[in-house]
Amino acid sequence: MPESKQETKSKSPLIIAAAAILLAAAGGIAYFTQNKDDNSSVSAEIAANDNAVAETAMVEADEGKTESSVVAKVDTAAGNAKADAKSAEVPAPNVEGINVEPGNPVVAKVDGKEITRVDVYRFIQTMPANVQQMPAVQIYPLAMQEVINTRLVQTQAQESKVEETEEFKREMEMAKQQIARNLYLQKEVNNKISDKMVKKAYEDYKKSVPDVEERRARHILVETEAKAKAVVEKLKTGGKFEELAKELSIGPTAPKGGDLGYFLKEEMVPEFANAAYQMEKGSVLQTPVKTQFGWHIIQLVDVRQRAKPEFEQVEPALRANLSREALGGLLQDWRKGAKIEQFDINGKPLKDGADVIGIVPPKPEAQTKKDG
Repeated sequence: MPESKQETKSKSPLIIAAAAILLAAAGGIAYFTQNKDDNSSVSAEIAANDNAVAETAMVEADEGKTESSVVAKVDTAAGNAKADAKSAEVPAPNVEGINVEPGNPVVAKVDGKEITRVDVYRFIQTMPANVQQMPAVQIYPLAMQEVINTRLVQTQAQESKVEETEEFKREMEMAKQQIARNLYLQKEVNNKISDKMVKKAYEDYKKSVPDVEERRARHILVETEAKAKAVVEKLKTGGKFEELAKELSIGPTAPKGGDLGYFLKEEMVPEFANAAYQMEKGSVLQTPVKTQFGWHIIQLVDVRQRAKPEFEQVEPALRANLSREALGGLLQDWRKGAKIEQFDINGKPLKDGADVIGIVPPKPEAQTKKDG
């Protein structure tokens, strides 16, 4: 739309501080570990991108699409982190006209150890979102090779007996502690937040969002003032605005009868916006407006208040806000019931006025003179 400024949409980031604290991952991806007593049993432990430990993966088909992306739904219930992939009946998408049968067949073996189709789908779920949107014919082979590579590394790690090292035991203990903290915090925070609270937060949010007037207009864009005045005369003698726009306008909205849709004042070039925001609903501007694009004859179609975001659009952010507040309250309560002692960075008693490192900030000059 050449008559408008290039629109820059800035999306307010969702408030994720609380979620990051509650769901901090132990670090990296432990994709899957093999059962040493049964080579055919595969379990998955996924802990990535600040998500809770996942316990199973299900794949849904994109019906009617020949090049559908493989979409994996990961159940983030934080109980048992193991799932029997063989028992999952997985509906699979059709790829390039190939009928992919339901189920979970073995699609590869590494040293006799099986990799199933669900293992590949499960790995796809750990890949970046933009990669997951690739057609199945492209992403599936990539994922297959990565799963094979992962299995090779897993085999080498097991044969090296790294799990028997003290370093492994320390890392495992840290991971267990992290998971325990996450699960406990999730439970406690969730117990503090009700659907009623979220709805109340949404009503408060709507009240805090200022009303913004937007307008809908049609226009006929021509090259010269003379042509614009001629169009005005045709309108005065009964010409239909939409028909004249389709016939005479040189703007990209001509096929739509010059309809610009709804817009805010700042979304249009100043000359056009000032004119449109001084008009009455249903009126046609009798004096053409000149902008850098040419001469405009404007018809104001409608005036309304811009709709505020729907509940579903802001619910995640509202819940994150409430989670952060609930977490802050819990920590305050726990601090009151705990005996907390702090020392400086060398383990010595903190001096009066010192920060947690042990540094005492210098006094302002005026205070120093007064003390002297």
